[in-house]
Amino acid sequence: MLGTCRVAGIGVCLILLSLAGCNGSLETAPATQPVPPPAAEIPVANLPVDLREWNWTNRLGIGSCAHASFVYHLRWQNQLELAERWRATHSGGESATSMQRAVRAEGLPFNATTTADPAFLDWASRTRRGAIIWFFKDHAVHFCGWAKVDGIEYAILCDNNRIERYLRVERTEFLRRWKQYDGFALSTTFSPVPPTLFPAFESV
Repeated sequence: MLGTCRVAGIGVCLILLSLAGCNGSLETAPATQPVPPPAAEIPVANLPVDLREWNWTNRLGIGSCAHASFVYHLRWQNQLELAERWRATHSGGESATSMQRAVRAEGLPFNATTTADPAFLDWASRTRRGAIIWFFKDHAVHFCGWAKVDGIEYAILCDNNRIERYLRVERTEFLRRWKQYDGFALSTTFSPVPPTLFPAFESV
């Protein structure tokens, strides 16, 4: 190493010494640990409580549950300005026909079912989009996806009359009741939906 220093000059010598270290061997950097895959999020359309929308009434005192559920839906799909505009310009009750008409009038991309098709909700859960659905008597909620808890599969719902906690209904019971409530569901198809959260790095 000193012989190299005399020939190449002190600047090169210092660089070589800084690379080699005192004993002339390169230090090996510690191996990086692989980042674990993200844990499954439950539910898949998991909007923070502060962004979930309460039901509201129009000037006639009629509830706006379908619109409150749709505002949840739009916020989850990162359509925040659209959600605020929808909240300000829509209210009152809706049928499956009128709700689709309102969404279509805004030019929004969407899919819907009126036949209680389980495959529709499977798709809405698999793609993490969620859906607004008719559930309970004369009421709409947001379907936030399927989830297995202790080996049992549940529908996870956000009811706009009680947004603090998700509701869960066992899949078979849910599908039976959903059909009784006319089996309507609607999901916009904006892309991409928010990614699942996971640690960007791991300390070792």
